[in-house]
Amino acid sequence: MLNNFAKEICGKEPGKMWSHRWLEKHNDEIIFRYTTGIDKERKKADSAFNYSLYFALLEKKIEQYDIEPCNTYNMDEKGFLIGIITRMKRIFSQSLYKEGAIKQLIQDGNRKWITTIACICADGTSLSPGLIYQATSGNIQDTWLQDFDPMEHQCFFASSPSGWTNEDLGYQWLTQIFDKETKEKARRKWRLLILDGHGSHINMRFINYCDAHKILLAVYPPHSTHTLQPLDVAFFKPLSSAYSSQLSKFMEDCQGLTSMTKRDFFRMFWQAWKLSFTPKNILSGFSATGLVPFCPDRVLNKFKGREDKWPSSSESSKSVLGSEDWRCIRALLYEVVTDIYDERVQKLNKTMIALSTENILLQAKCKGLENALLNEKKRRKHGKPLLIDFQSSQDGGAIFYSPSKIQRARELQTEKEEAAQIIRTQKAEEKLRKEQEKEEKRRLIEERKRMKTLNKEMRLCEQQRRQHQKEEERQAKLANTQLQNDIKSAKKSKEKLHQTTTIDEEERNEVLSANVEGGAPPVVNQYGRQLCLPQCYRI
Repeated sequence: MLNNFAKEICGKEPGKMWSHRWLEKHNDEIIFRYTTGIDKERKKADSAFNYSLYFALLEKKIEQYDIEPCNTYNMDEKGFLIGIITRMKRIFSQSLYKEGAIKQLIQDGNRKWITTIACICADGTSLSPGLIYQATSGNIQDTWLQDFDPMEHQCFFASSPSGWTNEDLGYQWLTQIFDKETKEKARRKWRLLILDGHGSHINMRFINYCDAHKILLAVYPPHSTHTLQPLDVAFFKPLSSAYSSQLSKFMEDCQGLTSMTKRDFFRMFWQAWKLSFTPKNILSGFSATGLVPFCPDRVLNKFKGREDKWPSSSESSKSVLGSEDWRCIRALLYEVVTDIYDERVQKLNKTMIALSTENILLQAKCKGLENALLNEKKRRKHGKPLLIDFQSSQDGGAIFYSPSKIQRARELQTEKEEAAQIIRTQKAEEKLRKEQEKEEKRRLIEERKRMKTLNKEMRLCEQQRRQHQKEEERQAKLANTQLQNDIKSAKKSKEKLHQTTTIDEEERNEVLSANVEGGAPPVVNQYGRQLCLPQCYRI
């Protein structure tokens, strides 16, 4: 962790002993400690006499069957608690460490178990690893392999209820992985497979298959694999450390915002596998255990992993210097000022370095959060089982998924999803069609209602028009009748007036005649009618 911070700040790889010198310089405030342990059974098994017998028997069989280094293999299992970090060196405050306040390392705590079956060859090669996931249903979920690319990664996958290997999975590993990947190189020669005495591969079916296919089995003495087995001596510890580093980086990036799941395991495991299982390390493992070259007296050497080379910080020619160019900034500062030992200059220099360091660490933190966010987006995808009808009843249902099988499973799953998508599209189209038909039907009903309402209004208007017309006709008829009556009344009045006029004239004439006869003038009223005086008033 100290080296990583120094790399981020300086932009280059610190010296091999830099961290030790730094810790010694600050030993008054900082202390680091960790211890190792060994089982008492393993301690008892570390016997020179027992190991000499083992090497004598192994040497005899190698000469008898003419076993070559390219046909010498070592196989073993390694389990992972996917959220548990192994023992790692950390830096503590000396006072807090003595008080016991800080001694633990934060980890995810996911205890889901995954087993890897590893096999290496003495010629510096390794077989494809086999990963056994813990799955009660026995199905491999596609999201567990979301980072697996069959074109790039060569790995096999299986599952068991406990996450451990068993007889069926051990036999499937022997037939589907070991025999297929080593048979062509061995041709007709014998192959030596050295392994421990676990029951998953020491059973009659396993032994009979090896005997039938010219595979010589060599079993280590009990509790001796920590000394005699190349995988235990030179690989599993670096593999665990590399995986813990990946897990620690994952926890550092996500800062506790996301948790570790099975879908994150393969990405971290593969990075740790590539860092650990290199040809140089494989040869070193066989050499450290005295197998190839065959030397039982070899002392175990401490494993040294491959060193990653970081690019050094280059001089920046930009007008604006970045935080990683703090050396250039300091050099520029010293060129500008006249007195570099002035307190204000020193204070400015320290402030600049502190701000640059803080900026670099914040950038690394932001990058880690971005990776955690991308990883969290992948988590939202729900897992689906990779269902392939490759299981055989005679193997107890156990199967190792090869890259080709996984690719086939993904293709089948893609085809299934495409078919499901077609069905969903058809259902959506059918639903849309029904909705359109329903909408059309509703529109027709509304149109009919509108036409019905319009027809009703037209009928009402027509009815009102007819009523108005009838009323006009009735009024006209009444007016005509009244006119006729008026005409008739006028005629009757005229006739009556004529008759009255005629009678009045006759009476007037009679009066005039009478008056003439009597010699008296006729008397008329204001209307010109002749008045006929009574006889008593006549002269």
